[in-house]
Amino acid sequence: LYKWLYGFRYSSLKDIINSSNGKGIVICTPNRYVHFVRSNIDTFRYVLNITTPIEIFYNGESDLSKENRELLKQYTNVYISDISQYFDNKIVDISHWAIKPFAILASRFEEVILMDADAFYINNPLKLFDDYKYKELGSLFFKDRTLKFSKNKIKRLKWLKSFIINPLPETKKSRIWNKKSRDELESSTVVIHKAKALLGLLNICKLNEKMLRDKIIYRKVYGDKETFWLGFEMSRQNYNVIPNNCAAVG
Repeated sequence: LYKWLYGFRYSSLKDIINSSNGKGIVICTPNRYVHFVRSNIDTFRYVLNITTPIEIFYNGESDLSKENRELLKQYTNVYISDISQYFDNKIVDISHWAIKPFAILASRFEEVILMDADAFYINNPLKLFDDYKYKELGSLFFKDRTLKFSKNKIKRLKWLKSFIINPLPETKKSRIWNKKSRDELESSTVVIHKAKALLGLLNICKLNEKMLRDKIIYRKVYGDKETFWLGFEMSRQNYNVIPNNCAAVG
């Protein structure tokens, strides 16, 4: 299932676990979002007083310039990593949204807060590690806004129910499963404990492989968002969605 995993950085799943330590924040960025990343690091270091290590992922030399990499390296406890050096790109061909689950998998941390470069926290995100269901299940996801199913989007639900025969309790309760919203999760902030939730994470990555995402997944759902709960569902691994609804501000 995961041929892209072997022969580069890893020879076994054990290598992933052994190379992952502690807690950290992961951000993926191309050149055009570097100003957002710098703003977030400044907020962490000088407003929220967070010294937690941060790992910045980019996808090859053309994605993030040497100048911008050197700029980010000036921060304390910030690491810069090229995702194109971790997996077999002939299979995964990582690009755009698909970089995110692979960045979690490749990160040096065992417990990861993955945040979008253009996300912004007004409170200490490390509190997410204290969520009791995260501690139990090793995952934490947030709901997306509620959007009604259109006639065209109802095909999405029919597609999901064509292969999810006996859904997990979390999936049974979800809005998308009960035809209340065409979107379920948003992925600007995702928290994963790699040792506890490795099977779910591997399946999320699987769904974001080049062939699967281009021919099936991204045609059925919008980008990477739904692959997070779907990866856990397909691995039969329980997952944790914060019950609060999202809110619009401004």
